Amino acid sequence: MSTPLEPDAQQRAELNEQADRFLEEWYSRVETMNASGEPLTDRQISDLMEPPREQGRDFARILDDLDLAGQAGILHPSSGHMSYIPNGGLYTGAIAEQLAAGLNRYTGVAGAAPGMTAIETGVTQWVAGLFGMGESAAAILLSGGSTANLTGIVAARVNRLGDHFDDGVIYLTAHTHHSVAKAARIAGFRNDQIRIVPVDADLRMRVDVMEEMVTQDTESGLRPFLVVASAGTTDTGTVDDLEAIGAVAKRHELWMHTDAAYGGFFVLTERGRKALAGIGESDSVAVDPHKGLSIPFGVGALVVRDQNYLLDANYGRGAYLNHEEVTQGLRDISSLGPELSRPFRGLSVWLPLQLHGVAPFRKALDDALDVAEHGYERVRQLDGIRANWKPDLSIVAFGFEDDTVGREAMRRVNEDRVTHISSTEVEGRFILRLAVLNRRTTIEDVDHAIDMIQKALIG
Repeated sequence: MSTPLEPDAQQRAELNEQADRFLEEWYSRVETMNASGEPLTDRQISDLMEPPREQGRDFARILDDLDLAGQAGILHPSSGHMSYIPNGGLYTGAIAEQLAAGLNRYTGVAGAAPGMTAIETGVTQWVAGLFGMGESAAAILLSGGSTANLTGIVAARVNRLGDHFDDGVIYLTAHTHHSVAKAARIAGFRNDQIRIVPVDADLRMRVDVMEEMVTQDTESGLRPFLVVASAGTTDTGTVDDLEAIGAVAKRHELWMHTDAAYGGFFVLTERGRKALAGIGESDSVAVDPHKGLSIPFGVGALVVRDQNYLLDANYGRGAYLNHEEVTQGLRDISSLGPELSRPFRGLSVWLPLQLHGVAPFRKALDDALDVAEHGYERVRQLDGIRANWKPDLSIVAFGFEDDTVGREAMRRVNEDRVTHISSTEVEGRFILRLAVLNRRTTIEDVDHAIDMIQKALIG
């Protein structure tokens, strides 16, 4: 006997059939999908905000509303999506999330779901092993790069400063992702405890100046404790000199945190490993499976050199109790991060990797590097373009001799809707970005956007 909250087998089959058909229709449009949709009307927005009724609605009507809601904004599966940091999504990742939600097993405590915890622990061990941070390296899956940066900063604070940290100093650049400064504030640091290190002509941290600042702060009685490096900035994709930063961090006993949310998984490729040389010197690394691996949004990771760093910062009873809260050798995930209640994120990463293997993900990242290189070679040949930065990874960033022309170029590209690009500012100048990370993005997509930019340059 079924009830509204307990559909029987036939009702479940009908719901699944409708949901599967809805998704299949969505995926069938991917190859011809524009990168952005038409805006919704104010009335449509208002209708979508309607609160739940006392009695339920027909599932087909609900899916109609969902279809309407999905027609506007950036259409992430589109091969033309090259704005911000693209995530094209992964069908098998969606299946994994459905299974995880359907099973609804709690993975915060290992004893509650030891098999599920084993799956997630295996995934995090694989991620932790990618960066050359030593045999004691460990990782935790979190909601994204912002939470990973926050968790890394708190671990650094506890490890280097202890309970009293009002004299601690953090070093980053103007191109460090804004989530880092936000995380520092959440972690209790004032703005005057954050130093902005200048960058060179290639937008990399001036490591020599950073070391001078550390020395001056130390001589002033402050406690420098954390330097944040970027392994692929969101603005331009720039990778800092990680080896040099690591050397300074070691000399001054600083914690080195590397924000590799966008760029980290390029270590799967030969070119990426060269670009990210020195990342193994980090004490912590933020990296997002929902970027480099196309896992559905909501899956980031923090890698640390030693699991005890996370335990000390989050468990609350110290690393000397390492034998506590362990089931069959599996550590409670909740003791390593800020979340007690958490979804079974590990399945979203584990299932696609088990099903496809690592090779297709490596190839997709290699292809992104190729497409970005093509885009750079094209834009640098255009009159009126200032292509000052050869891509370190897969973001092509370039300016214009006339910023007004640049803004007009972006307007034309995005109003066309076939492709979608975004902008930033560097030293007060307008910068366009072609961010290639969606595995569906091709040279033809990049050429389409550049052709429209070229028309704007001509006038």
